[in-house]
Amino acid sequence: MITKNIKHNLAVLAMGCGVVFSTTSCNDFLDVLPLNDVVLENYWTKESDVTSVLMGCYESMQSGDCVTRMGLWGEVRSDNIRMGNSSAQDLEQMLKENILPTNGYCNWTAFYQTINRCNILIHYAPEVQELDPNYTVSEMKANIAEATFLRSLSYFYLIRTFRDVPFTREPSIDDTKEYRIPADSFNVVLNNLIVDMEAVKDDVPMYFRKPNPDREETSERNNTARVTRPAMYALLADLYLWQGNWAKCVECCDYVISFKQEEFEKLLKRRLQNDVQLFNDIPLYLEKIGSMSGNAYNQIFGQGNSFESIFEITYDTKNSTTNSYVGSFYTHLNNNDPTSGNLVAIDEFYEGLPTTDTELFNKKDCRAYECITERGKAYWIAKYSSQSTDLDNTKTNWKPSYSWRAENYANWIVYRLTDVMLMKAEALIEQGSDKYEDAFTLINAVNRRAVNSLVPGSGEVLKFDDFKNTLEDMRNLVMEERHRELMFEGKRWFDLVRMARRTGNTRELAKTVTKKQYANISGIQIRLTDPNALYMPYSRSELKVNPYLKQNPAYNTGGDADLEKN
Repeated sequence: MITKNIKHNLAVLAMGCGVVFSTTSCNDFLDVLPLNDVVLENYWTKESDVTSVLMGCYESMQSGDCVTRMGLWGEVRSDNIRMGNSSAQDLEQMLKENILPTNGYCNWTAFYQTINRCNILIHYAPEVQELDPNYTVSEMKANIAEATFLRSLSYFYLIRTFRDVPFTREPSIDDTKEYRIPADSFNVVLNNLIVDMEAVKDDVPMYFRKPNPDREETSERNNTARVTRPAMYALLADLYLWQGNWAKCVECCDYVISFKQEEFEKLLKRRLQNDVQLFNDIPLYLEKIGSMSGNAYNQIFGQGNSFESIFEITYDTKNSTTNSYVGSFYTHLNNNDPTSGNLVAIDEFYEGLPTTDTELFNKKDCRAYECITERGKAYWIAKYSSQSTDLDNTKTNWKPSYSWRAENYANWIVYRLTDVMLMKAEALIEQGSDKYEDAFTLINAVNRRAVNSLVPGSGEVLKFDDFKNTLEDMRNLVMEERHRELMFEGKRWFDLVRMARRTGNTRELAKTVTKKQYANISGIQIRLTDPNALYMPYSRSELKVNPYLKQNPAYNTGGDADLEKN
């Protein structure tokens, strides 16, 4: 909650205990001194103080509350998901588009905790640089840039979910500060995030660990859990896409794509990464190795931190941190048997495969079998949950074989190469019909990989002539490819909202997302004709403590109106 201040001499506690304009339980992260001995003068004196807090910023984003909302906010209201084995009322009401301010998933505290940690680091790092001669200006700038990325990403999730949110760059460290502040508009926050990111985009390194030519490893495997320069440009591309600045979006995407192309050339020279091949001049993992498909999935989602990755929230056995979102909401192991999670896929995407094409997938599309598994009368979510997937497409039924994760150490991928390719394609389409063919080339590269079309013109599913005539057809093409490629990755609902904002109406969104509903379809469609209803309501508890917040009109019930008056 953006309400409480913490004393100046408890600045360390603000980060170590995850305090952000509110109080929460403390962890061990920065329990450096007993509470009574923690004073500002004893901290923020050397480089290690800054780097420790920076790791706390990553840790905050890794938390269950944070990553769960990244997934749920981006997926549950979309056409991807139905209720699985859960009886949780808050989740069920979200799925039914009956979201009240009392719903627990309206709570945004985890993101503001991350934001405040980042604000505090950005505030104090310059002072530490003046005190510690070993802490260089370039190192300080890199630390501030990483924190700026994590803060901007947190705000980006908030505005896409709630639209207008309280925005501040000031840390909560001084009793003279007042953090009961009104919400800034979506566009004001978005524009500020772009300004912040542009100022620091080149301050982070290209690599945190250089590749070793004597070992069979790639630089990406050591650099996607930290914010590198390609990650900065990927987030900027996304921000520009939502702003509608197509040229800047393309420019940022080109930076990332060029980086990956250069890395591929280096790998070729070192004779590494022989399962990567150029698809329309962009290096992507091969799906099929030998007689079996599934390699791209196994590298990107099974192993994680892959060549195609740009930034991931990483979980591993070293500190026993697990991905609570995947563990609770997707397929998981129960007594060594795979069990449906709280959510399942809708039938229309999978039903009929591999005999016929479905509403979304061509029957040759490996992603359908990697994302979804048929179990009894339900379609469970396999993406992220399976450690590896093998598809024998020499058989008429493809015979998918899954190796399920014993523990959910699945990384949560924020940005990867194909996402950036499709962002660029979307921006090119909006620039005009003379860019359509370039956009199609990118979209087709992603699709060709998925259907094992290794040679251009052979085995392809998409044909440019089928889409080139209208803007609507090209928009549908890129949205459908994003749907297939990024399914269950916390992107789909945000994609639908972005398109609704761009076209100025919600009809297509309402029609799309109500396909999964069993009841009150017309009522939900009517509700979603209100653009305000695309966003979540402010939490009732937040309204109680911040009188400057005004509830989203789509959810402004009598109770919330009374809160605002008081």
